[in-house]
Amino acid sequence: MLTAKAQYKLANAEKYFKEHLTVGDHYAGSDYYSERKQVTGQWFGHGAAKLRLRGDVSLDDFVKLCRNINPKTGELLTQRKRINRRVFYDFTLSPPKSVSIVALVAGDKRIERAHERATISALNELEKFAAARVRKNFASSYRNTGNVVSAVFRHDTSRALDPHLHCHCLIFNATYDPVERQWKALETYEMLHAAKYAENVYYHELAQELRRLGYEFENNRRGDFEV
Repeated sequence: MLTAKAQYKLANAEKYFKEHLTVGDHYAGSDYYSERKQVTGQWFGHGAAKLRLRGDVSLDDFVKLCRNINPKTGELLTQRKRINRRVFYDFTLSPPKSVSIVALVAGDKRIERAHERATISALNELEKFAAARVRKNFASSYRNTGNVVSAVFRHDTSRALDPHLHCHCLIFNATYDPVERQWKALETYEMLHAAKYAENVYYHELAQELRRLGYEFENNRRGDFEV
């Protein structure tokens, strides 16, 4: 499943990183570790690469992007400042419940890796629909940019502490316009319309890997499946 939610409040965005994204309970069979483990996010996207953001996501870089600051230069990233500016979009991808149970309760780490690869495949497709607004002669239109700045965090439990594989794919409100050669606010209209397509890519890639691993499953009418 793919869900999307916009974050508007800067304070909430920073709190979200410290209290949710980087902290999670680890499911281990029928028991939980007494201490919460640290979750490390990974940078994703052509926009992230342009900003020279690679590997692990640090709190400092994350907070700077939330504040619309270029982490490498300290300068304002996008030029237009708005009071109700979106900070980031949280696109969350998760497999069917039975997949989480087999991966986490039965302990098949291969499924966890398959979930991560399927997530990246879906994000690669979603990134193609990224766009920026173009204002010219008092008219407004959109230009495809095909690049995002994203931080991906993998978790393995729900808020109720049930086994639940899912990835939070935080896409910041910035994209590079190669025509005007500047960073602009991200326009997600086409990305949101392509969400179902990206979800189907995720399910397809995950199902292909599960087949290779020897699993059998039944397709559901809503488009997903159960192992």
